[in-house]
Amino acid sequence: MNARLIKAGGFTLVELMIASVILALLLTSIGLFFGNMIEQSDKMDDMTRALELCQQGLEEFRTEDVHTLPDGVVQTDTVDKFTREIILGTPDPSIPSARTVKCRLGWTGAGGPDSTSLTTIY
Repeated sequence: MNARLIKAGGFTLVELMIASVILALLLTSIGLFFGNMIEQSDKMDDMTRALELCQQGLEEFRTEDVHTLPDGVVQTDTVDKFTREIILGTPDPSIPSARTVKCRLGWTGAGGPDSTSLTTIY
């Protein structure tokens, strides 16, 4: 009679450990990727809101007579988590009728402290 060797089916402990390590690395990298995507999305939301508030601040001063106001910070307010400053200045002494209006915003968001500004000339 022939004796046949029958190999039992299944995986060895070493194969299972290697597969577990590979799976853990894959899941960790996917988790980090999605976490980073959420953080970047939060940063972009903050920047978009900040630019909207800057534009709004500049538009509010479009109807003001900025030529009668002194140079420097003329308005400071807080909207949500954003601190907005409106700063007036003279861009060039040779053109006294021109005025710069700068809107500067600061906030603390997902990535830590951040700021942005927009400037126009009236």
